[in-house]
Amino acid sequence: MRVSKVTNEHLKEVRQQVINQGCTPDSFNIQKYLKSEGIELDDSTIRGRFSAMGEPLSGEKDIIRAKVTPLFEIGDTVESDSNNYKVTKRGWQGEIIEIKSNTIMVKGPGLTNAVEVPMAHFKRIAPKKQAFEVPQELKDKIPEAEMFSNYVERDIDKRLALALDIGKFPIAQGKQGTGKTYSFMYYSFKRGLPFFLYSMYEDFRLTKLFGDKTIVGGTIKFQESEFIKAIQNPSVILFDEINALSNANTFDFHALLANRELFIKDADDGKGKVFKLHKNCRIGFAQNPKSAKYIGGNIKASNFLGRCVFLTFPEFKEDEIRKALEKKYPQMDKSDRDNFIKFYIAICQCIDDAHLPVDISIRQLNNVIDLWLGGADLKDAIDDGLASILEAVSQPKSKESFLRIAQAVWKDLMPKTMANYLSLMMRRR
Repeated sequence: MRVSKVTNEHLKEVRQQVINQGCTPDSFNIQKYLKSEGIELDDSTIRGRFSAMGEPLSGEKDIIRAKVTPLFEIGDTVESDSNNYKVTKRGWQGEIIEIKSNTIMVKGPGLTNAVEVPMAHFKRIAPKKQAFEVPQELKDKIPEAEMFSNYVERDIDKRLALALDIGKFPIAQGKQGTGKTYSFMYYSFKRGLPFFLYSMYEDFRLTKLFGDKTIVGGTIKFQESEFIKAIQNPSVILFDEINALSNANTFDFHALLANRELFIKDADDGKGKVFKLHKNCRIGFAQNPKSAKYIGGNIKASNFLGRCVFLTFPEFKEDEIRKALEKKYPQMDKSDRDNFIKFYIAICQCIDDAHLPVDISIRQLNNVIDLWLGGADLKDAIDDGLASILEAVSQPKSKESFLRIAQAVWKDLMPKTMANYLSLMMRRR
């Protein structure tokens, strides 16, 4: 270390840095900071220097004098509302006037001047919910609360909400029944936004959604559609089965996503018109990835995919299924609920083991339960709600395996000798 002459101004700068780091501005901490700069100065000299300047070590009047000590700590929060930032700590609230790469400039009560605070002292919390101004004519498009009485919110729902909140164009991908469409609807419900769903097909043309030419009083007029109201107001628009659309028909989506506007040449009675997306119009897509079980899709080109973010929706876990059934069927006995869950898990395992060309989701499980609670015989409910899907994909022989799984779960569906045999087989799985 070296002994160095330290100017009064540098001593004051060091004192401010000590305060900025949330430490007490005493001679020990100032001495420690000076040592980090390779400067050695004993604490008595430091106290004497500040005394000679006529200033206490705690700081001069233009240095922060907040009521809390230390002023900031790791874990203090930064609240965000649009572009206005505020920092909050134990009842003390100030304004963040500048955000740098590693520090934040803070001003507030007790601070004559702004102080630079290390970014590590803060964590960002979610923005406050925005109240959207939805026109009366679209309010009936906002999903109703009853639709989500048994909804189980998952991590993927939060990730989708974040992508939509910050204006990204998410593609939700995953097996049928993993909650892709419902997640968009749930977001719409939580944000109070109208929801619009459009299913894609090979020859679908985006421009046709805007309206079409019609004859009024012998004159050709362009009649605008509800889709225009959707894009010109706060809303959520989901294009489902996007990979059913031919790649040639994706180019209008390029312009809509890149520029948030699209020119429709037939609009304005043939004069053409540019339609702009409202700043709070959220657009997303959903698809079942192409596989042996789902062969109806076209793999999208990179110039379309490159404009999106991608969220893979996982299958529901056992605890999520249980929670959903408890909410949806509170009147059901626990033993019945356990049997249906055991049956569903065994069916999914059977499909994977036998490489059957179908996907079974919680949607089919709900169908079985609904039929059973509606008065159907359990065997018929299983047959009509789930098992007969194998006949629809030309796998009638495999249907018997589904029934045997049901017989292993509900022993009264089979003779006792068969029940004992299948019970043993189920334990070996």
